[in-house]
Amino acid sequence: MRRRGLLGAAVGAPWLLGSRRFPQSSKLPRGYEDVDPRTARRVPLWDELSPKDPLFPGDPPFHYTIFNTIPKDGYLLERITSLGTHTGTHISAPAHFHQGAPYLSQLDESWTLMPLVVLDVRRRIAEHGGDFSIEVADLRRFERRHGRIPRNGCVLLLTGFARNYFRPTGPGRADDYFDPAPGFSGEAVTWLFDRRAIKATGADTFGPDASSDEDFSATSITLAKGGITVENVGPGLAQMRQFGDWISINGGRPRFSGFQMGITGFTKP
Repeated sequence: MRRRGLLGAAVGAPWLLGSRRFPQSSKLPRGYEDVDPRTARRVPLWDELSPKDPLFPGDPPFHYTIFNTIPKDGYLLERITSLGTHTGTHISAPAHFHQGAPYLSQLDESWTLMPLVVLDVRRRIAEHGGDFSIEVADLRRFERRHGRIPRNGCVLLLTGFARNYFRPTGPGRADDYFDPAPGFSGEAVTWLFDRRAIKATGADTFGPDASSDEDFSATSITLAKGGITVENVGPGLAQMRQFGDWISINGGRPRFSGFQMGITGFTKP
């Protein structure tokens, strides 16, 4: 896989084009009314940050040291000596791909709780392999079966590859955590933002892009539209329903283009 590059096609960026903010509504989306995050079953959707995390090519390794001084000073301290901001379970802000776009510290709070849509492609991968993209036709079929993708939603691909997250690679074995992995086509992402006014795309792999897409169209368009990408979602995603559940994303907000995040799913007990 090549290092991320910018998409050549012009995409309307809300921070450049002015008032393209979607109106907020206090009305719950249809199909999401019966899951209350206060009483729902909570599912961890993150993977533990570890030196064993798979790294996107070119990212620095994760190293840290532990200072166990509780017997002497009464506290435990860890010191990170090397870590990329896009390692492990994390989100990417528009600044990751686009100059002049917002950093994490400049995002509003609309990403902290979103209606969740899970596109389960595990069977398709088992039958045909992972080299494909989700197209607009696939999204329309999903809606005919489940309902309209909600405004301000988070749309994630469930590939099942998260089970390979900490699986070591070896001679003769492809890195099946991300290659080949499916993703969203650029046209599908454009449709999701323009027609359904979503907030986020992502996957239980390195991101929303198909590994065959060297332009990283899904990421570039998501961020150009003012959304975020949700990357390296953990195996808990398989416990979430495809439609009707909620997702909460929260964590530090430094002036970075991305950062490690805690992610929680809320589903029926």
